[in-house]
Amino acid sequence: MSDIINGNGHGNAESSGESSKAAGSIGIDPVTYNHSMNLTNWIFNVGYLHQDWADVHLTFFQSGLKAHRIVLARSPYLAHLMRNVAPGSTIHLNFADENINQESVHIALQHLYSPSHNLINPTNARSILATSHLFGGVPELVHHSYELIKSSISPQNIIDLIQWVSQSGDIRSSSSANGYAKSGSGNISSDDNWLEGESRCGEWTNRLKDDIVNYLLHQLPSSYPPSSMTTQPEITSIFSQLPYELFKLILENKQFPFGSMQERFSYTKKIISSRKKYLPSGPGGMEESVVLAFKGSDQGMEIHISRKPKKSRHLWKVEG
Repeated sequence: MSDIINGNGHGNAESSGESSKAAGSIGIDPVTYNHSMNLTNWIFNVGYLHQDWADVHLTFFQSGLKAHRIVLARSPYLAHLMRNVAPGSTIHLNFADENINQESVHIALQHLYSPSHNLINPTNARSILATSHLFGGVPELVHHSYELIKSSISPQNIIDLIQWVSQSGDIRSSSSANGYAKSGSGNISSDDNWLEGESRCGEWTNRLKDDIVNYLLHQLPSSYPPSSMTTQPEITSIFSQLPYELFKLILENKQFPFGSMQERFSYTKKIISSRKKYLPSGPGGMEESVVLAFKGSDQGMEIHISRKPKKSRHLWKVEG
């Protein structure tokens, strides 16, 4: 826990004095400001660091914290757990969502005592988003985690992020290998609920879905010369692994840059061929196709991507 605490960065008396001058310059009473800062620092140091005057003991994973009900009650989730528990009791926190880990719980609890959003980084942002969304009462952590995940989207992590946001809101009653579900074979799920269904972190997951669409439509193509975009193995690999509904949304969208509709059609056929190795095989599998359709003499052409169950092939035995 020391690594987490050391990153908090509480200021000394000199910096506090400078802050009070800054507060006064924007119309905040310096006395009130200093009183608030001193109280916050006292609660953090005495309550969180030294764990004095505690009236509840939280345990989680291989760690724990002697804490204070009045502070923890900022979190609706923790307030609910403490409602029928006598002061001085020990409460063990269990999390079925394996995005939540010991570090993310410590950071969320620390933030209830004093701002700790500076401890979020691209490595732990998803865990902290899941934890802070579950806890509630820490909007700064939720927002900062979201912004960091959004700003970190790249060709290297886009498929992994899509798989993460694709998990349903029922994640608390399920588990996964490394904090987010990953298909060991890299297969495209046949149960495609990417565009619909309950999200794991509510509106924040939905925002990330919008960010993913924007990235695929605009940011990813703009990072390559238009003339060579369709020959980039990186883009082909990404589109070959997209959930069907997302794949259809991006390739049919006219905002995705192509020189002509014929080029869009040819490229989509290429991607569909590449996607075959990621689609589940055997009974119940799906097959995808694309057609180039004429909208009318004055409206040009468009492509339509579709999928349907694979036809089963029966072998007939002929007896002579």
